[in-house]
Amino acid sequence: STEVLTKYSRMYEGRISPFAEFSKREKDRGMKELRVHDRITLSSGRFLLGNKYTRAFLFIYSISLHLLVFGVLWSMSLSSMNRATAPSHEEICSRQQLIANAARFFQSADEDHNGLLDKSEFDHAMQGKS
Repeated sequence: STEVLTKYSRMYEGRISPFAEFSKREKDRGMKELRVHDRITLSSGRFLLGNKYTRAFLFIYSISLHLLVFGVLWSMSLSSMNRATAPSHEEICSRQQLIANAARFFQSADEDHNGLLDKSEFDHAMQGKS
């Protein structure tokens, strides 16, 4: 009988407590003032983080996703490292064509400026490219 009386007296005091009432009213008012997407985020956050099983699931899920992304990136980096590093015939030809075009451009620019351009920088650059 004493246990029942204690239980119901706590419930009664909880209902008439001005602090508990005020706190509940403020929570409800704050929730009503939020935008729809904020309310959805807050309520889903409370739901997901309020249960130990959902917290464990979210933890395992996030770890699994991270491992998946790291694994894919790692395998992609290995596959790009295994490709041949020597330039193809087309790349060599296009580089030689680029150097020839640059030489022609420099010569025409030199002719336009009556030989005032500094050829040493161009020669140095061409030696590094060939």
